[in-house]
Amino acid sequence: MNESDLSPTTLKRRGPNVGEGERVGSGMLGTLLVCWGMRQSGLSRALALAGGALLIGRAATGQCAVKRALQASPYTRRVARERGWPSAYVTRAAVTISRPREAVYAAWRDFSNLPRFLAHVEHIDVITPVRSRWTVTAPFDQTVSWISHVTEDIENTRIVWESESGAQIPNFGWVEFRDAGRGRTEVQALIAFQPPYGEAGRLLSQLFQETPSQQMRDNLQRFKQFMETGELAVSGGPSGQGE
Repeated sequence: MNESDLSPTTLKRRGPNVGEGERVGSGMLGTLLVCWGMRQSGLSRALALAGGALLIGRAATGQCAVKRALQASPYTRRVARERGWPSAYVTRAAVTISRPREAVYAAWRDFSNLPRFLAHVEHIDVITPVRSRWTVTAPFDQTVSWISHVTEDIENTRIVWESESGAQIPNFGWVEFRDAGRGRTEVQALIAFQPPYGEAGRLLSQLFQETPSQQMRDNLQRFKQFMETGELAVSGGPSGQGE
């Protein structure tokens, strides 16, 4: 996969995302709502006119923000296809840390550190320098585990991993460390996984307030706090306890 495939602009679908039939239906329904709303009063009128306007706009532009947010991007569908997964969730985030690159890399490469700032990771059992067993909390008070295998490790630069065959939640990802000047380090990370329950699970995760994307951003902010202060002030579950 090319590095350009991972840019935020590539991960988003471009152009119209509403089909011709949907546009016609949206336009008709929107017009009916507006006509009905004009005969109403109060809250009913306001809601009908607003909904009708949105539907008419959807028909006119071929754009639907809600549909775009819920749809899998071309890159996400490509990951699922290449991995043989029925569905995929791909998320990427970055953070700049006021510590040298060597120190930041070393802290992440010591996998026993990760549960201290990765929310929902209960513990990581290091088996060998390249293999570790991850135990993670899941919805409905469940836990899942898998063995992760490091497939690439470039000191102070890049770590790539993927779950071994038979994982309860197949996944892969990478984290990169780049000089950001003045003794700072930019950390970029990408994680992709097969959502439980397939496409339905992916859509549900999009609808919940704490999406995997938000979790990842929060985790990197916690890593930044951990690296810069040596402690975590915000509690976030089993792995969110400060020192």
